[in-house]
Amino acid sequence: MAPRGDIGFMPAVSSREAVVSLPDFLSAEECDRLIAYGETAGMAPGRLTGGVMVSGIRSASTLWLDDDTLPWLGDRLIEGLALLNRRWFDFALMGFDEGFQLLRYDGTAEGGDFYDWHIDIGRQGLNASRKLSLVLQLSDPADYEGGCLEVNADGTPAAQVRARGTLTAFPSYVLHRVTPVTAGRRYSLAAWAHGPAFR
Repeated sequence: MAPRGDIGFMPAVSSREAVVSLPDFLSAEECDRLIAYGETAGMAPGRLTGGVMVSGIRSASTLWLDDDTLPWLGDRLIEGLALLNRRWFDFALMGFDEGFQLLRYDGTAEGGDFYDWHIDIGRQGLNASRKLSLVLQLSDPADYEGGCLEVNADGTPAAQVRARGTLTAFPSYVLHRVTPVTAGRRYSLAAWAHGPAFR
């Protein structure tokens, strides 16, 4: 089978088919290391593509990481990406062309940080070559309320696995969101695998 993505392939899939999760991808200790690094390095308000801030679409704190910052993380994500793509997606991929984004969502009773419905693929720049989106759950689900990653590939929002250390992947053209965190604090990490543009 030829790799998908450079041959006019953008399949219609259901929310259940669109998402794959690898449990225990990181240990609790590794999750703690990432969270501690983010808090020590300092996180800034999250922005949309092009550096735009739109409070009605996204509210979260972010920190960009790269292979030089945390080499072990890049190695692990490459291993996870290779496994996911080989077994489930079979997309034509070239690797991670941008850094990884550490995310913190703070909760309030009125409805805290969130990221409304969006897709990760764009029309220009690095966003145009995003093929596979990866979300790594760093927080223990007992540490926060709300903050659910939902994927909507077919008009039916589907809540994703919240277990700590789980790596979740879905095509970058699939609609998804993080619901408002209503208490506590949720940490995650996002990464995007790039390749020839879907046509």
